[in-house]
Amino acid sequence: MSNLKPKSKLNTLLFVFIILILLGLNFSNFSFKHFLPGIALLAGIILTAIQNDDAIAHYSKLWSSKVLSYAIIFLGFGFNLSNILKAGMAGIGYTVISIGGTLCLGLLIGKWLKNQDKISMLISSGTAICGGSAIAAIAPVIRANHAETAVAMGAIFLLNAVGLILFPIIGHHLHLTQNEFGLLSALAIHDTSSVVGSCLAYGSEALMVGTTVKLVRALWIIPVSLIIAAIYSRKNHEEAHTGKTKKPWFILWFILASLLVTIVPGLQPIGSHLKEFGESLFVIALFLIGYNVSFKNIKAVGAKVFIQAVSLWVIVSCLVLAALKLHLLH
Repeated sequence: MSNLKPKSKLNTLLFVFIILILLGLNFSNFSFKHFLPGIALLAGIILTAIQNDDAIAHYSKLWSSKVLSYAIIFLGFGFNLSNILKAGMAGIGYTVISIGGTLCLGLLIGKWLKNQDKISMLISSGTAICGGSAIAAIAPVIRANHAETAVAMGAIFLLNAVGLILFPIIGHHLHLTQNEFGLLSALAIHDTSSVVGSCLAYGSEALMVGTTVKLVRALWIIPVSLIIAAIYSRKNHEEAHTGKTKKPWFILWFILASLLVTIVPGLQPIGSHLKEFGESLFVIALFLIGYNVSFKNIKAVGAKVFIQAVSLWVIVSCLVLAALKLHLLH
């Protein structure tokens, strides 16, 4: 795969040209800037449909996670650590309840639809914790094969794209506050990337709350993976440590970045610029992610798997919205 070359120089030039346009828009003050994350994602989806270039798709997929990790780290320079800890501690209770509840509900829906056990577990854990990252961590733990992992990733990824665009519209329609929208995004949208994107479109306070709660939620990849490993090892008479979990190191660097600007207030103006740079990287990451969405991916998901993913997502979203309206979440 490393020897893949783009089909033509024109494909590469167009790919780079769009990235430069997105960067220019991010540093400008055009009136629809808050829609830029969604625009970047759609631009990637449209371009890959036009080009269908395997080499560019391969390298964009390779770099998307790296760019996203650096984007989140740079975003940390714009946050005060005390505010992050406050938001994170406030979210621990409902994070534990929502993760456990979502996992159980997802597995029940999968059983009712008679989906494969491993795919059902991947869909449920991806919805419960943090989308693709959770799926990537849990797949080796339950010994899911490439096809099962790809199907689960496809379903979750498609819903991420929908959530990124749809949630800000829902938030404005329901007149959610910045804090409420941040909580809704963190608890109901799968991947960290889509949470950040939707919150960027909503406001700075929503971005702080959503990013913090989601990153705290992402830390649960490790204990949940170990619990699932223990369950599956008992079921299959294998050792629990045979699976490896991906450790989200970018969360630690995010916290360290915010710690630096918190203990050295003089760095806050620089931190503000670094945060803006992180937002630019994030927009590019979404474009790279969008480049790997195709009609082939959509078709590969399968009807029953997609029904499970959508049903679980809608139920969780409605429950979070109800809890917000009843002032059960703060």
